Amino acid sequence: MKKLLLFQSVLMLSGIIFGMIAYLVLSDEQVLTLHQYLTAQMQNLTSISQLEAGSRILKNNGLELLRVYLTGICLLGLPILILLLFLKGFSFGFVSCFLISRSPLLILTRFLYLPVFLLAVAMGIRFSWIMVQNRMNSPARQLVEYTFLFGLLLLLTIICSYADGLSCSAYLNGLVG
Repeated sequence: MKKLLLFQSVLMLSGIIFGMIAYLVLSDEQVLTLHQYLTAQMQNLTSISQLEAGSRILKNNGLELLRVYLTGICLLGLPILILLLFLKGFSFGFVSCFLISRSPLLILTRFLYLPVFLLAVAMGIRFSWIMVQNRMNSPARQLVEYTFLFGLLLLLTIICSYADGLSCSAYLNGLVG
C-alpha cells in the first residue's frame, strides 16, 4: 500500500507540475482573457450562501468520489484511475497557478480534499488490482468493506466540501465589495 501511495503521489505531483507549466506558457493576453471570463462567471455566483456553495462543491466532489468508486469495481479500472489521478493533478496545478495571486485561501481549502481523493483512488486501484489478479476470497465481503470505506471517505468529503464552500462564499462576496 505504501508503494501504491508513493506511485500515486508521484503521478499526482507530475500532473500538478504539467498543469503549472501549461498555465505558465499562456500569453499575458490569454491569462487576462481567462481572468475576465472567470470574473464574469463568478459575478453570477456572488449571491449564493455558504451552505449553497458547500452543497455545489459537495455535489461535484461526491460525483467524483462515485466515479472513483465505480471505476474501482471495474476490471479496466486500473488504467482509468491512473489517468483520472494525473488529470486531477493537472487541473489542480493549472487552477492553483491562476488562483495563487487572487485567493490563496481557495487553494488551501481545495487542498483539503486532495488526500481524500488520493486515498479513494488508492482503494480503487487496490480493489481493481485484486479483481484483475482474481484473488478475492469472498467477493461479497470485500465489496461491502470497499463500500463501507468509501462511505467513510464520503463523510470526509462532506466536511472538506463545506469548508471549501465557506472560503468560496467569502471570496465571492469579496468580489462584490
